[in-house]
Amino acid sequence: MKRWCIYIDIEGFGVLYEKEDHVLQSLGVLAEGILWIGQRCFPETPDRLFAHQTGDGFAIVSEFWEKTLERPLAIAVALMRHVAATGRFARAAISEGDFADISGCYPDSIRDAREENGRLRLGRGIMTLFPVMGTALIYAVRLIKNSPSGPLILVDFKNNERISRDFIVHEAGEPSILSIDWIHSICRSVDVIAQHANLIRPTIEQL
Repeated sequence: MKRWCIYIDIEGFGVLYEKEDHVLQSLGVLAEGILWIGQRCFPETPDRLFAHQTGDGFAIVSEFWEKTLERPLAIAVALMRHVAATGRFARAAISEGDFADISGCYPDSIRDAREENGRLRLGRGIMTLFPVMGTALIYAVRLIKNSPSGPLILVDFKNNERISRDFIVHEAGEPSILSIDWIHSICRSVDVIAQHANLIRPTIEQL
């Protein structure tokens, strides 16, 4: 079953982490924004969201396939603006594919050692596992790797017809990848999500 995935992380996190604490605060703001969107905008099926942290980023996944990319784009734009208001920037890619719990693929020794919180004991140390995976996340990460650096929202060109004309679209280095202008696009769906989730809503001039 296809589902969309937004992979969003903090731009330049590795470099900034060595120099400051501010970038960690921005990561917290990103996490908080995702939490608020999930709780306040899309708490129930069939619109509920699933979010998984991967280092300095998050994979946000839909419950079902959707005809257009309106909702993931609106969520990504709202989050990009929310993070930018903290003085640091995010970077996102949206793709589609399968996404599932892969815990059953681990050996019995791993599954039997897992505690209720999902951790495994390594003596006095611990192991944590990333329990989900799929082509939805793999394709999103691939988009990011094949695109220019910078605070961009990236989408595969094959999805061009599923993007609302309210979003301003540019090529991202090559014709096969599109970049959404998250600063200047004026979209009601973005405003609704940001308002209901109580996200920071900077003006175009502020951004």
